[in-house]
Amino acid sequence: MKHFLKRLVGFSLGPILGAIISLIQVPILNRLLGVNEVGKAYLFQSLIVIIPTYIYFGLDQAYTREYHLYKNKRQLMQLATLIPMIAGVILFIIAIGFDQNISMWLFEDPQYYYIVWYSGVWVLATVLERFLLLTIRMEEKAIEYSMFNFLLKLGTFVVSIGLALLGWRDFKVIVYGLIFGQLFGDLILFIRYRDFLNLTDFEMDLPLLKKMLAFGIPLMIATSLSSSLTAIDNIFIKQYTTSKELGIYNSAIKIINVIGIVKTAFTSFWVPTAYRWYEERKSLKHFKFISDIVLLGLTIIFYGILIFKPVMVFLAGGEEYSDVQYIIGLLSFPHIMYTLSETTTLGIVFSRRTYLNILVSLAAFIPSILINMTLTPTLGYRGAALASFASYIMFYLARTYLSKRTGFYFGQRKQLISIALMGFVAILNAFPIEHIGWINVVFIFLTLAVQTSTIKDAISIRNNPSEWDFD
Repeated sequence: MKHFLKRLVGFSLGPILGAIISLIQVPILNRLLGVNEVGKAYLFQSLIVIIPTYIYFGLDQAYTREYHLYKNKRQLMQLATLIPMIAGVILFIIAIGFDQNISMWLFEDPQYYYIVWYSGVWVLATVLERFLLLTIRMEEKAIEYSMFNFLLKLGTFVVSIGLALLGWRDFKVIVYGLIFGQLFGDLILFIRYRDFLNLTDFEMDLPLLKKMLAFGIPLMIATSLSSSLTAIDNIFIKQYTTSKELGIYNSAIKIINVIGIVKTAFTSFWVPTAYRWYEERKSLKHFKFISDIVLLGLTIIFYGILIFKPVMVFLAGGEEYSDVQYIIGLLSFPHIMYTLSETTTLGIVFSRRTYLNILVSLAAFIPSILINMTLTPTLGYRGAALASFASYIMFYLARTYLSKRTGFYFGQRKQLISIALMGFVAILNAFPIEHIGWINVVFIFLTLAVQTSTIKDAISIRNNPSEWDFD
């Protein structure tokens, strides 16, 4: 168990340091730029970050699936990267042809066409970055993986704050911070792992590439759909409301990414661990306990966020962002549901039935569209937050159910009751209800009471370690 926790802490270090940087950066930039400029910047950010998920073609997931089965890691990585890089170049060329149109839609001015060019370079660098970081992760080099993730966040912070100190006061502060800050970190990563970028001995292996595509394309479709949910929210808010509402919604997302610390750290550590446990034929009770303890941790974080809503408003940028308090509960659910589902969806990847992920993503995507169409025009950012909330609950339920169909399943009664309680209180917090603080406290005890068996199991593991093997 100590070795298990040591690796978890190692993978958590980068996300924690990155979150600290974000918690410093967000309130500073939000105060300096104002809610309208922030809205433009975050719209751009939400759209550009999903582009790589479309052009990976699921080969990033296929790469991790084949990693322990293929001896020549460099050859495998280069093969997996080939199609995404070609797709990125083609997309770059197409974007150049429509650069002014894209600039007009994003920034309400065609003069920023050059940002589209910079973005194309960013996308290509991000593809290489993704596969190199996956290599580090699959080797379970926890500290190194964390440090490179931290470096990427640090680069963004330094560029953004540097531009703000030079007197810049518009959306380009955040946009340039994202693009050039990350490119700086990528440059160091590429130098460190330049051997993996050496194409001297590259050989095309079509049978392996076809095998990886067969595994990855269903995942690409699924990942692209689920990754688009935040972008969909932003598109509907832009279409039906104002840049101010965009700023409030995305500022809430930035602050709530504190739960993203847990999601990123856990998934980075859990994926290679789960694959290894599967090969070692670990007992199902080990997987179940991990799911239960993750639920307990997420529950504590969720209610902590609701109790400290005033702090969240301060971190978002102060009075101008006061409405952030109404949607942080709802916007916690994408992180909570994704993280929890990582413990229940394993049957899909273990069985290689990745096409099931398409159904998972459709189960989340369709409610997102329908709820946004229905509620966002009238409720604005609240409607978009409700869409995100409902979509990710469906995401979790679909992942869990379809994994069960493959034969991997453990009881979900505790999870379902806890999700229902937290979901109800998140909806209550979306509106200015009297005595909401006391209502939150009551629900804290109700939700924790449902999970008392998890605490008992943890005590049992501590007292009887010989009955459990978490190595």
